[in-house]
Amino acid sequence: MSVGEIILTALDLTVALLLAVWFTGLYFGIKGLVKPEKRTADYLVEYEVEEKGLDRAVTEIPFEQMYRTSRFGYELAARFYTSENSSKTVVCLHGHNSCFASQLKYLPIFLSLGYNVFIPDHRRSGLSGGDTVTFGAYEKHDVLDWISELRARRPGDSIALFGESMGAATAIMTAAEIPDAVFLIDYCGYANFEGLLTRYTDNKYIRKAVMPSIRLVCERCFGFDVNECDALEAITRVGCPILIMHSKADKTVNYKNALMLKEAAPQAELHTFPDSIHARSITKYPDEYADTVKEFVRKAEAAYAKRGNND
Repeated sequence: MSVGEIILTALDLTVALLLAVWFTGLYFGIKGLVKPEKRTADYLVEYEVEEKGLDRAVTEIPFEQMYRTSRFGYELAARFYTSENSSKTVVCLHGHNSCFASQLKYLPIFLSLGYNVFIPDHRRSGLSGGDTVTFGAYEKHDVLDWISELRARRPGDSIALFGESMGAATAIMTAAEIPDAVFLIDYCGYANFEGLLTRYTDNKYIRKAVMPSIRLVCERCFGFDVNECDALEAITRVGCPILIMHSKADKTVNYKNALMLKEAAPQAELHTFPDSIHARSITKYPDEYADTVKEFVRKAEAAYAKRGNND
């Protein structure tokens, strides 16, 4: 073997080793996100009480426990809180590795507005089954099927969507498929999988460079396509009023995600909190948060009624 061949062989081995290290690191990093240790509902309720100021009395509000089988074969669970004689329902979607518990703090706001509140546990969350978290790729279909079931049970109800973090991105993707939604509220949601990487780097070229590897690992190892987690594309197809709420101090889902979503949907309202961390704006600014939501919902309802009169 010549010196040149030895050098080329060494280079090939080095590249192969680096690729092996790269994809092994990606695999375990992504696995930690898509297969996190599942936290119990009891733990998450206590977490919401202690860390986010949830009024424990809210946990005593009566609800209907609902179940269905996902089109993908696993069992799904949800809670349905009803307001007396209400014909409007808001679907509230929780974030990554959480469950219905994270949505309980929003109950007083929506119940005071006369809404029924439907809170599903996403796959691999709460009482629902499923092997992985897919950041909206499968979750959006589960939510759409839940909404179909709600409409079959309550054909006169209008439907609105609210989501927090991963639930917000999922709500956007869901709303894009529901032309008659009353409103959509995105609270600290991400634009897409690349948008999640803004937590680690501001350099868009680096983010774009690593996305093919991430997509490959997600597809081959965990069975979902990151291109199916694209709230940025979906928001361009949302026809109802949109409220984007985000904090500039959010380190988990960078504030740039809100700006990306706002740019894609210029008609959306953007309400910014200055210094609260991820999903804590309602905790730090409860009155401002509630007032912002209520004002937006009232305007959205007026627009919805006007749409109905024009049909």
